[in-house]
Amino acid sequence: MSYATYDLNAVSLALDLASLAEGSLTHAEFVQRQAQMLDEHGYAGDEDFTTLARSLAVVLDEPAEDQFLDALAALLAEQACKPFLTRHDGVPHLHYVSDDAPFAEWIATMAVTGLVSYVCRDGRSRLRRCAADGVWFADTSRNSSRRYCSNACASRTTVAAFRARQRRTADGPGSPS
Repeated sequence: MSYATYDLNAVSLALDLASLAEGSLTHAEFVQRQAQMLDEHGYAGDEDFTTLARSLAVVLDEPAEDQFLDALAALLAEQACKPFLTRHDGVPHLHYVSDDAPFAEWIATMAVTGLVSYVCRDGRSRLRRCAADGVWFADTSRNSSRRYCSNACASRTTVAAFRARQRRTADGPGSPS
């Protein structure tokens, strides 16, 4: 198991929840992006993520670093986390809430502790919005230069820009309007 990927699952959950609250992801898109994690933890489809999602969005939108960290700390303090060592997959690692916790408690603790861990390890500067669709993502590139959440968004934006240039060239001076 790669713990870099394992840890990114939790921060991706937090960022997708914030994107859901802000409307850059629909509920269906959120469920699709988080399908494996939600399925593995008993998501029944009727849980309401609104309060948690809004709380995460408010924290992420905080422009001042000190206020961002204070808000993140307050959100962490609201969680029922108690770190414990688990070896359920044969490799020892930390969990922050028991596997049999109610789904709402599990998802909140997972998302908030994942975001806190990421910010403590990698800093806030790598948390950004996709230049194409505004979805939050964690830039894991070596030089911290990603502007898009995925290659699909980057390609879609590149193709749209190319087509716009082609239209402008075709509609250049002397073209009938």
